[in-house]
Amino acid sequence: MPASGPREDPGEVRRQKLRARGILVSALGYATGLGVVVLAGRLWGSPVPPSTLVELGTATVAAVGALYLMAVTGATRWVKGWDPHFVYLPMLVTVGLLALYMRASPETRWILVHGWVASLALVAGFAAFWPLVGLSALWLATYLWVAKNSPGFYLRQELVVVFAVAFASVMCSLASERFRRQREEVKKLARQLEDANRRLAELALRDPLTDAHNRRFLEEFLQHEVGRAERTGWPLVVAMVDLDDFKVYNDTQGHLAGDEVLRRVAQAMRSCVRRSDLVARYGGEEFTVVLVETQPEDGARVLERIRSCVASLPMPGAEVLPWGAVTVSVGAACYPQDGSTAHELLRRADDALYRAKSKGKNRVEFARPLASGGPSGIPQVSFGRVSRD
Repeated sequence: MPASGPREDPGEVRRQKLRARGILVSALGYATGLGVVVLAGRLWGSPVPPSTLVELGTATVAAVGALYLMAVTGATRWVKGWDPHFVYLPMLVTVGLLALYMRASPETRWILVHGWVASLALVAGFAAFWPLVGLSALWLATYLWVAKNSPGFYLRQELVVVFAVAFASVMCSLASERFRRQREEVKKLARQLEDANRRLAELALRDPLTDAHNRRFLEEFLQHEVGRAERTGWPLVVAMVDLDDFKVYNDTQGHLAGDEVLRRVAQAMRSCVRRSDLVARYGGEEFTVVLVETQPEDGARVLERIRSCVASLPMPGAEVLPWGAVTVSVGAACYPQDGSTAHELLRRADDALYRAKSKGKNRVEFARPLASGGPSGIPQVSFGRVSRD
């Protein structure tokens, strides 16, 4: 099977498409600017030479094409440090192209000046105030340079245009900054809501007392692991773990002490298994352990380690219990020999747990074969020694 490459971030793919779409929208604006240059030249009797129009068209197509390729290929990461939303570089291109248009047809500068205000409106909410003010100042300096080198230059008239455009640019920049801050605030709230939902979902799948996973998560996890074991052929060990004589401890030491026992037992069990395994609270003082990709012999050693670890926990008042300590009985079943479904494995493990209780508690028992009840070949562990049923 060929190795699959790294998965693309859906959010980043969506942002690339939006940037590419924005570049295409700006291309319509540049086409309109070229149309103004051609139409104004004909109306005012000073047509732009065809060679100049070809040069303007070539420069426009090259600039827009380069920006579009950057957007669709993700090359915008090269400028992400100073242009995170990919708006400042296109605005610089706009300054350059509008300057070329005005230089080719100076009479159109009073019309083309509106193109700058339109470009500010297009980036509203994605650009900050001061970068837009700086770009506007660059654009106005370019405008004055073109105007000064054009016939019929009249400074006061040009300053009126510059003042009007500067005022409009500042207003657009302020609006863009306000929208940008609102977008950032909305994104921040969305992240907080996502984190809160994730925490709520996690809490819904955990037992609030022991912080072990709950029965709902156990059922989903076990269904998934049984299916995976069926596909891969890896064995699976499922164990039911029950505290011995827990009612006696609760009645003599109180429910708060009993809750502390449950918490410490769950913590001790989690410390004995891998991160890929599962410890879940099945109900009351009963837990379930799922050991994934585990052979029966290895599972027996892990479950014995759990039994021994729990028995060694120093718990106040444990001397009232028959063993003088908090102990657990364990019943285990293995996939596939003891069952092919999650329900069957849990039922066989529960039968083995009942047998462990009937044999004196504080021991690990594995499920017996379905057919005759004879020797299973699965190791039976009790009080630190391995035997076979």
